[in-house]
Amino acid sequence: MKKTVGVLSALVVALAAACTAGAWYTGKQLPEVLGKAMAQANAQLSQSAGVAGNVTLELASLESHLYSSTAHYRVKVKDMVVGDQLQSFELGFVDRIEHGPLPWTRLKALKLMPVMASSNYALEKDALTAEWFAASGDVAPVYGQNSLGYDGSTDGTLSMPPMELNEAGASRIKFSGLEVQASGTRDAEQIKFSGGSASLSLNLIDANNAPLKLELKGLNLVGDMSKTAFGFYVGTMNMGLGEASAAMGEQQKVLLMKHLEQNNEYRADGDKFSGNMVYKVGDINFDGKPVGSSEMVWSMKNLDIPAMQALIVWYQSRLPEFQAAAAQGQAIPSLPMTEAEKAQVSANVQQMLAAKPHIALEDFSFKTANGESHFRLSVELDKPASLDLPPAELYKQMITQVQSKLQLSKPMIGDLATLQARLEGQSDAQVLAQQASQAGEMVGMIALQSQMATVQGNDILANLHYADGMVDFNGQKMTVEQFASLIMANLGAMRPTEG
Repeated sequence: MKKTVGVLSALVVALAAACTAGAWYTGKQLPEVLGKAMAQANAQLSQSAGVAGNVTLELASLESHLYSSTAHYRVKVKDMVVGDQLQSFELGFVDRIEHGPLPWTRLKALKLMPVMASSNYALEKDALTAEWFAASGDVAPVYGQNSLGYDGSTDGTLSMPPMELNEAGASRIKFSGLEVQASGTRDAEQIKFSGGSASLSLNLIDANNAPLKLELKGLNLVGDMSKTAFGFYVGTMNMGLGEASAAMGEQQKVLLMKHLEQNNEYRADGDKFSGNMVYKVGDINFDGKPVGSSEMVWSMKNLDIPAMQALIVWYQSRLPEFQAAAAQGQAIPSLPMTEAEKAQVSANVQQMLAAKPHIALEDFSFKTANGESHFRLSVELDKPASLDLPPAELYKQMITQVQSKLQLSKPMIGDLATLQARLEGQSDAQVLAQQASQAGEMVGMIALQSQMATVQGNDILANLHYADGMVDFNGQKMTVEQFASLIMANLGAMRPTEG
């Protein structure tokens, strides 16, 4: 018995010594590890903050002890677009770091795999965040736990608690909370994440001072990404929403959408980027009446990564000017540029076009009870001899091919006409059937008379193919100028005459 007790005591002493040594090692390594993590995070933020503002992360302080350390971080946001204004602010986070190899919080959760450190971070309360803390019952609005393995891997959870924000005695925002699990390999070369939220509801006032109620239910997201040699990530990133609804106007008619999906896949082949983006809405309903379903598929390929990154960096450097122009309604601002800057931007644009990028709306479909319509569009680009060519010649050299196909279902048009009539109070079945039939036939007749489309059975068809400066429109070959004249003539004919 004494021998057994002695062995157990020796094991306990050895374990305590190992833990102490591990904790001492962690404490010595922590400043370097955190400094490297800050640098990596800022590098990633600089690539992704182009339209969101200038976001940086810094280590404000670090107090190290034998078994634990306390770090304070500052998240600095500069010139973030909020509504139609630019705002700058800072957020503080406190991080209580337990040194390995066996942090107490992991032991309590029965996680017995040794780690270098276990981080327990939370948003700090200050004048800016006090309202958020009040909405969450004084629980940190953002908090989480992250473990750092001795092999450099990470594993953690980010959480947001349930929150409710009230104004004038009425609930304005109600949030069920959010939880995201994430893991990564050394230096975040590969990352995986998944998470979800049950619900979010907003009670707002629209531009006409009418109540606007928005509600989201069943949010889920999942991702599996790998870092490229260029510093950004490729892989899959998907998001789903069980239900989204909006009650609008004085009558509070409800637009309800169910089974929403966004599925993205990004790839890098050498220095060329490609990707696919799929958006789906499984069921659309308005004011209790079925509308239909929709799907949209985009693709892109042959995007030159170095040129694209250089143009993004340039755009970020001129972001305030672009934002100011957008606020004044200017799509493309006139920016003062030095000759060197013009030459560099021109070279980057030419490099992008030399890769012959291809961008396509693979399919945009809308389906109702009795019909389904589709629209497809693809554009292929190439490098022109010069960007200073006259516009007509520039576009001829730069746009090598355009293809589009419209398939418009007459029964689908009838379904939408029936929906509109029902919303306007019509309930007579015979009248509704007649309006549905007439709507599709009328659109088909107008399309034929204007030479904008052909009709085959229940489908109204329009096909366009452009290449080598010539347009094939519904089987008729013409120059770009002739095609433009045809379009302008039909648009002019569609304008109401003055009485």
